[in-house]
Amino acid sequence: MRFFKTDMKRIFTEPAFFLSLLLGALLLFGAMGYLIVSGETEGLYARSQALAMPFVAPLLAAMPYSVMIMRERETRYGIMMTVKLRKSGYQLPRLVTCGLSGAAALFIPQLALFVTCIALEGASVSEKAGELVLPLTFGFGYGTFSYGLTFANRQRYVPLVMPQVLYMLCIYAFPHIHLDKFYPPLDIAPSIIGGEMSAERFAIPGALTAAALILTVSGAIKAKVGEEV
Repeated sequence: MRFFKTDMKRIFTEPAFFLSLLLGALLLFGAMGYLIVSGETEGLYARSQALAMPFVAPLLAAMPYSVMIMRERETRYGIMMTVKLRKSGYQLPRLVTCGLSGAAALFIPQLALFVTCIALEGASVSEKAGELVLPLTFGFGYGTFSYGLTFANRQRYVPLVMPQVLYMLCIYAFPHIHLDKFYPPLDIAPSIIGGEMSAERFAIPGALTAAALILTVSGAIKAKVGEEV
């Protein structure tokens, strides 16, 4: 538990976390500014949220912690911490930490946009409040998946880049294999096609979290076996 609390605090000391927040805010508020200048202010929140952010969201969710974890493996500090924590099992708590870091990285800029649009548009935006859960589930899914990938490779930037690559492949492939209702950008911005939030919006983030859990448990078992040998 002490490790989990320390790791959670560490989220807010990582430069990559704040870089992710900054990029997310720039995308969201840049889109809002563009729409205002263009005179397209009707449905400002939904349109701002759907313009650019959904297409790079996996990268922003993976950014806060994935590179740090791979960097740890290349340093004496990381090796020492791994040895020290192996007996108590640090992998699953860190899986949760990575998921929460991804969720926070996407949710905080979205919340700021939501509050700003309420101030500009009034109560009409409040009907979209339920959709604020989507950045949380989306960010958690891709954040945990990024962590799971650290057990499947030794290349530093694979956990950072691969969630985005997989996401783009699904964007291309799903319409061709008749999986349009699972179109990945809708998991964070259903208003892209004027849709409403539905159960399908949680399918891919849930599947990614399950895949991450399998990879993490597998990595923990291999580490334990290696220690016993």
